[in-house]
Amino acid sequence: MNFQRTIKKEIKIRGYGLHSGKESELTFLRAPENTGIVFIKNDEKIPALVDYVVDTHRGVTLGKENIKIMTVEHLLSAIYGLRVSNLFIFIKGEEIPILDGSSLPWVNIIKNADILNQDFPLKMYTLERSIFEREGKGLMILFPSSSFSITSVISFPNTILYWQKYIFKNLDNYEKEIAFARTFGFWYEIEELREKGLIKGASLESALLIGANGYENEPRIFNEPVRHKILDILGDFSLLGGYLKANVYSFSSGHTLHIKIIKKLLHEKVFKGEF
Repeated sequence: MNFQRTIKKEIKIRGYGLHSGKESELTFLRAPENTGIVFIKNDEKIPALVDYVVDTHRGVTLGKENIKIMTVEHLLSAIYGLRVSNLFIFIKGEEIPILDGSSLPWVNIIKNADILNQDFPLKMYTLERSIFEREGKGLMILFPSSSFSITSVISFPNTILYWQKYIFKNLDNYEKEIAFARTFGFWYEIEELREKGLIKGASLESALLIGANGYENEPRIFNEPVRHKILDILGDFSLLGGYLKANVYSFSSGHTLHIKIIKKLLHEKVFKGEF
């Protein structure tokens, strides 16, 4: 049985947002059992739960009334991958820092704060039946299972990412298999995104750029993009508020689809039980 976890030490980090290009400061503090992951901005608490998702365009934004926190997925993925379930995160700024574009810096930051085991078991969800959802060309299917896995396939025709597939079988291997994978983008998107006021903080130090004939900067591994897709899926699925037992199959999915299927899971109540 896995138990809830938090951190022992307060830790601060500063960095620049991928889209806003502005600096933010985050302070991580220990939280008691059954608190969950809670962002605090301008004295307002914003739980990291799907009900607080206000935007899924080019990332996940959480919000409450007029307060928003952009691009939470990489940080939440690291928290989820380390099975840290209770945390207060104070933020000054608009957006979670992009750092190197992966979740590995967040893993190291959290580990340096010393992870503390708590007395309550993790909240677990087990599927009673299969469920699926579509969004655009994306498809996601969840099958009941006694464990958790993700099979992800991505395909971008007319690029080097015509087909990439990866199977992630064990959350214990998150740091080794997934955390290092950086966010990626395509050369043909850059101008449009900049015109929309996005990627102001992007650079070749914080993203993998895919050009017309190949990678513009060196990938950390040949299938880094599909591994980053799994990183995003884990970050988004953390917004369920617990750990899911299911075999997840993802085909060209994105943040909007991930949030849709989480909401569908909760709305249709397809769980056998939870604790």
